[in-house]
Amino acid sequence: MNEENGYFKQALSNFMFDVASGGAIRHLVDHGHSVDQIMKELDFPTPRERVEKTVYQYMIETGILLDRLPVGEEKLLCRVVKKLSVYEFNKQLTEHVQINGEKNSYMQCPFGYLIKNDSEKLKKEISCLTSREQEYIMGIRWERNVMYHRLNSRMLEIGVQLALNSELEIRFFFLEEKLVLS
Repeated sequence: MNEENGYFKQALSNFMFDVASGGAIRHLVDHGHSVDQIMKELDFPTPRERVEKTVYQYMIETGILLDRLPVGEEKLLCRVVKKLSVYEFNKQLTEHVQINGEKNSYMQCPFGYLIKNDSEKLKKEISCLTSREQEYIMGIRWERNVMYHRLNSRMLEIGVQLALNSELEIRFFFLEEKLVLS
């Protein structure tokens, strides 16, 4: 009976969380909000850890965040792109996203490795980002060393800045090709 009671309480708690906060969190993730922004928007007090976990699970479930590409890198055509201005590079990436569709456009993110092994280097490398962009990166649970984030408008602006202004090797992947900045 105790086990059934615990199961019921957990199910009720999950249901109440979903009604009070879960839907709002998913909606805000779809609009590119960071965990900090989501925390400020919620009407119901929710622990940060629970928000982070919900954000991560939703990003994985919807394909916003992948732990591996749907096809192996070896099957993708590699195009090396020379350094361009921010405007030119953003324009080029935006065109590739439009051609391939947002759901087929990703950026490689090495943040999990840096969070676990070299947080000082991570801080240095993302210092070229605005505080809002840094907040977005730091609010995601990067469970693997390298993950892939869909090139939605939020990640596109972050990716352009990191590719042009950091020492990180940033790669962008599209349906049939990948771009490497040189």
